[in-house]
Amino acid sequence: MSGIETAVYAVLAFVFGSVIGSFLNVVILRTPRRESIITEPSHCFSCGHRLAWYDMFPIFSWLFLRGKCRYCKSKISPRYMIIEALTAVFYCISFIMFRFVWDGDVWKLVFSALLFPVLIVLSAIDIDHFEIPYWCSISIAVLGAASFLLFPDEIVWYERLIAFGIVLVLFAVMVLVGGMGGGDLQLMCGAALLLGYKVFIALFIGILFGAVYGTIKKFRDKKYERVVSHTIKGIAEKWYQNQLDREIGFVMDGHDDVIVGSISEGNPDIEWEFLEEKVWKGLPEKAELSQTLREKIKDEREGGFKIYIKGDKVEKVKYSRRMVFGPFLSLGIAAAWLVGTFIMNWYMSWF
Repeated sequence: MSGIETAVYAVLAFVFGSVIGSFLNVVILRTPRRESIITEPSHCFSCGHRLAWYDMFPIFSWLFLRGKCRYCKSKISPRYMIIEALTAVFYCISFIMFRFVWDGDVWKLVFSALLFPVLIVLSAIDIDHFEIPYWCSISIAVLGAASFLLFPDEIVWYERLIAFGIVLVLFAVMVLVGGMGGGDLQLMCGAALLLGYKVFIALFIGILFGAVYGTIKKFRDKKYERVVSHTIKGIAEKWYQNQLDREIGFVMDGHDDVIVGSISEGNPDIEWEFLEEKVWKGLPEKAELSQTLREKIKDEREGGFKIYIKGDKVEKVKYSRRMVFGPFLSLGIAAAWLVGTFIMNWYMSWF
C-alpha cells in the first residue's frame, strides 16, 4: 500500500469514525432514558423540530451552524461535536496501528472499532448520570473472552485470569472503602480479560489522570461545598431542634452519632440503617428531614454528606461532590490497548 493510499484510507477511517460518533451521541442521550435509538427520528430538544439530513453531518454541521439549532437558534452543546471528533480520531489511529504496527491483523482493527465506541459511551454516561452501564462492562468482557481465541499467543490465557483476579480483589477493596463504585469494578474486570497484564498500565494511567483532575476539582469545588454544607446544616439544625422539642428522637447527653447520606439529581438518600440506635432516645422522624433536603437542594446533582450530632446539637456538616472515574479508566484502557506493549517493552528494558 503506497503512502497516498494509506492517507486516503486514514481519511476514510476518520469519516467513518465521525459517523459512528454521531450515532454514539444518540446512544448516550437516549439509553439512560429508556428511549429507542432506532425508531425515533432525530430532533431539536429545544423546539422539537425534526432534523433534516443536511443538519446531521458529523462535526461540520455543528461548525457551520455555529453551535445553534437552524430552526430555533437554541445553543447546541459542543459535546456532540467533540464525541464525533474523538471517535473519528480513534478510528483513524486504529487504522494507522493496523497498517504499521499490527501487521494487517484485521481482528485487531475490528476489536478497536468495537472497543472505542463502548469506552466513549460509558465515559459520557458516567459523566451525566454517575453510573457505568452494565452492558458496557459486559461488552468489554465479551471482547476479552473472544481475545482468548483470537490472540492466544499475545497474552496467554492464565495471565489474563491472574490479572482478572488481582483487579477483582484490588477494586473490591476500593469499593468497600468507598474509593470506587461497583461500575468501575465491573469495567476493570472486563478490561483485565481483554488486556491481561497490560490492564495495570490502564490502571496506572487512569488513576494518575484521575488523581490530578480530582485534586484540581477539590480546590475548585471547595467554596461550593462549603455553601451546600452550610445549607444542609441549617436544615439539620431546624429538624433536630424539632426532634428535641417533641422528644421523639434525639441523641442522649454524652453521646454522638453521624447521619450519613447522599444526593443524586436533587433526591436525598439517607442511610438510616447505620445509626447507632443505642445512643438515641426514641427514633428520629426520617421523612421530615428527607423532604426538607429535597426541597432546598433540588439543584444539586451528586454528592455525599455527613451530619455530626453531639448531644442536643448538630455539631457540623460535611458535604463533598462526587467524582467520576469512568472517563479516566477508559482513557487508560484505550492507551493500554493501543500502546501497552510498547510501554511494557520500554519498562522491561530498564531491567
